[in-house]
Amino acid sequence: MKVVALFLLVVGCAIADQTPPGTSTRPILTSSEASNYQKSNYLQGWSPESISTSSADYTVGSGGYSTIQAAVNAAIKAGGSSRKHIKISAGTYSEVVYIPSTNVPLTLYGAGSSPSNTVISLSLSALISGSTYKNMVGGLFSSGDPAYSMFESCASKSAIGTSCSSVFWVKAASVQIVNLTIKNSSKNTGTDQAVALQTNSDKVQIENSRLLGHQDTFYSGGGGTTTQRSHVTNTYIEGDVDFVFGGGTTVFEGCTFHAKADRNSEAVVFAPETDPSQTYGYLVVSSTITGDNAYADSRKVYFARSWDAGLSSANEYVAGSSPNGQVVIRESTINGVIPTKAPYTTATSGRTYSGNAGSSRNLNDGNYNRFWEYANTGNAA
Repeated sequence: MKVVALFLLVVGCAIADQTPPGTSTRPILTSSEASNYQKSNYLQGWSPESISTSSADYTVGSGGYSTIQAAVNAAIKAGGSSRKHIKISAGTYSEVVYIPSTNVPLTLYGAGSSPSNTVISLSLSALISGSTYKNMVGGLFSSGDPAYSMFESCASKSAIGTSCSSVFWVKAASVQIVNLTIKNSSKNTGTDQAVALQTNSDKVQIENSRLLGHQDTFYSGGGGTTTQRSHVTNTYIEGDVDFVFGGGTTVFEGCTFHAKADRNSEAVVFAPETDPSQTYGYLVVSSTITGDNAYADSRKVYFARSWDAGLSSANEYVAGSSPNGQVVIRESTINGVIPTKAPYTTATSGRTYSGNAGSSRNLNDGNYNRFWEYANTGNAA
């Protein structure tokens, strides 16, 4: 009888907590409100194309290019507007991959049976010096290469910073990343940024991949009003602090977000810096949010906090002017590592989280955080 009673209590709480309008610490959308937050609205007229991995214009490993960067360089230098496919043989590649702005659409895919077979991995902390960075990756770049200016800019810094800590960095539109593991293995101090994948462009597709890191694993879109759309499907993303962050418009579909507990006692999944003029930031649908077993008792994995980019204190925030991150998590499974009553936390500026549970509410009111849920399930829903 105790087991049955407990089960009913848990189920009852899950249903009650997903009842709109929710609470000021955990707002829930009505079905009418949720209709505004569909994949098609986030993608704003873009229909991601079906990705083909049946051909290879360039091959890395197995008798092809020795580095991925060399294959990228060759594909871009070849020019044209037709898509170029780069097949990456199974193995581990200890390098960075930079795709600068180009009109050549690229598809990079792993040739193994799963993304774990083809790994791009490096330890790059935002705190290392430009000279250290140059010694680590300089052999990949020569003057005149398409991405040389990206490398040169990073190498000139006293500390390379967040962007230059990226293992895989995309500045070109229409890039497709398939069946790959991209990993930044840096975990130096527990506080340093170390990006696995950064996208600063439009119409990026990531499919059946793994993005691994600790802080700032996936930098999805720069801030501002420039359109930067991404579609991420069937992908595993792992980290601890703000491990999905940025100002782009990104749809995550069928993904798993896993919070690591090997460095910190708390974790934050999303840290969006959505421009206040942008209605759509991150949409998470049909996905799973989970974490290491160490969080099962503490429940210290938070859905999100706002990345108040450029602000050093909460009193600098100006509603309607400052970045105000936007996230919708819907029809997903929320495992028992999330604090049920208050799953969001304080912004990077120190601005206290404020949810809008009003019965008649403006979902883009800058006086509130724009974090919402709809129809989620699981033992922390």
